[in-house]
Amino acid sequence: MTSTSDVSHAAATDVADLASSMSAAAFLGIAWFICIDLNIRLLVKAARRSLYFWSCLLCSWGIIVHSIAILLANFNKWTAYSSIVIIELAWFAYVVAQSLVLYSRLNLVLKNVQIGRYILYMIIIDSVIFGLTTRHPHFNAQLHNTNLIWDKVQITAFFVQETLIGILYIYETAKYLKNMELLGNCRHTTRTNLRNLIAVNVLIIVLDCSVMGLCFRGYFFLQGFYKVAVYAVKLRTEFTILNQLRKALTGASTGGSGLAAQRDIAMSLPKRNNIVEIVE
Repeated sequence: MTSTSDVSHAAATDVADLASSMSAAAFLGIAWFICIDLNIRLLVKAARRSLYFWSCLLCSWGIIVHSIAILLANFNKWTAYSSIVIIELAWFAYVVAQSLVLYSRLNLVLKNVQIGRYILYMIIIDSVIFGLTTRHPHFNAQLHNTNLIWDKVQITAFFVQETLIGILYIYETAKYLKNMELLGNCRHTTRTNLRNLIAVNVLIIVLDCSVMGLCFRGYFFLQGFYKVAVYAVKLRTEFTILNQLRKALTGASTGGSGLAAQRDIAMSLPKRNNIVEIVE
């Protein structure tokens, strides 16, 4: 899933065709705009510095640094060994941080603390096994084919990890939709918010599938730029999800019994200091 193969394949062709270059520019524009906007929102409106805050910040800056590095490397403007190091570190930062973003807001719907711990263990183990074991074919031609295979293993591993977290979130949210008492008096609004959250998680899974498709089809030049755009969209979506989820669970109802029910929900959730109080 790293972009060393993206860079090495792109370097094999002297100049990318116009369509690919324009597409890459569009993906970069999307990624940079989203990340800059998100940084402003985080730094200005975040009331607490928590795991969610630092994960979003690290992910956004990892995307920015990684995209700039692969841009310079692909067009032979930065060919030193240091470029590969920066590319790998930035990739590792935003991929792992994205998983931590998913993990950090699970406590809003997940009551089983033990499952939450297992999710964290999975993220740590995958990060060590699949994130810190990157090869560098750009400087060793004998490892070229091996790295291509390992790239596919990496992208599959992180896809499975993020998909499992997304499915767990969808499952837990669906349980709220089936419980009329937990929805409170303002049931229509709460149902709409929760259904939107499920739809967004499905969209994220679809986007991950598209990244895998580019990787397995061999579109190495576009894959690097498309990947940062996808992760930026996912990050911005997760940012919005947290606000909608908090609103659905704690502030959707103004009626007596409904509000009390939603407060009971909030009180029953695991107590963790990893939620950022952010206003859109």
